[in-house]
Amino acid sequence: MTSAGDIRARRALVTGASSGIGEAAVRRLDRAGYRVAMLARRKDRLQQIVQSLPNGAGHLILDGDVTDAPFLSRARAQIEADFGALDLLVNNAGQGYRALVADLDADQTRAVIATNVLGPLFVCQQMLELLRRGNRPVLVQVSSVVAGRGVPGQAVYSASKAALSSISQALRLEWAEAGIAVCDLRPGLTATTFFEAQINPAKLPQPDLAHADSAERVAAAILELDARPRPELWLNSKWRWLQALGVWWPKTADRIAARRLMGQTKAPKP
Repeated sequence: MTSAGDIRARRALVTGASSGIGEAAVRRLDRAGYRVAMLARRKDRLQQIVQSLPNGAGHLILDGDVTDAPFLSRARAQIEADFGALDLLVNNAGQGYRALVADLDADQTRAVIATNVLGPLFVCQQMLELLRRGNRPVLVQVSSVVAGRGVPGQAVYSASKAALSSISQALRLEWAEAGIAVCDLRPGLTATTFFEAQINPAKLPQPDLAHADSAERVAAAILELDARPRPELWLNSKWRWLQALGVWWPKTADRIAARRLMGQTKAPKP
């Protein structure tokens, strides 16, 4: 269990910090006394968030793109100069793409993979040495329940989150000797502006967010993992059971997914 003293001393980096889950995480970390390096592309929005925080003066703004390797190198140097090391890294930056495979744009597909897969890899690579020097270091990868079950109209996004979860599995072994805990967080539907912001060229129907989790619940899970790390944390057990079902009875899992996600009653052909 993390003590109050440990929490106040902890230093965190949150990517995708300008909105949604990332912003909610920054706000919770601020209330808990963390020093936070906030990374996102929108500097004006990061400044607004910092100004609204009770302890904003102790935080660090890093405006740039997770796919920009030279920027990440500069960000690492700035974090080292201001914080000395990192105790918590939250890889949260990501973007959606709502489109059927038949309608995919090649450039947009590459952009999503770059942000959702290559970006977290580059961030981990750059921040590894800072985590090595941290106090009880923890990496939280904000993946998704669709990492274990592809969703129609979200093939690219689902694949990118599956890749992120696979990276987490590899890093748990690669970083074990360094004492870095690696946690794969899989939220379900979350009520943020994510779906409004994602590219949706064919205007496919957006998911019903009536029963979605709040960004604050996901942020609370991030702090929970920092205090008590675990390999995986699913915030929607139904999706976890659907993934497990697909391992042994994939056709049954397909039938359930087809009915729930597309309103179809006939099982897809194998």
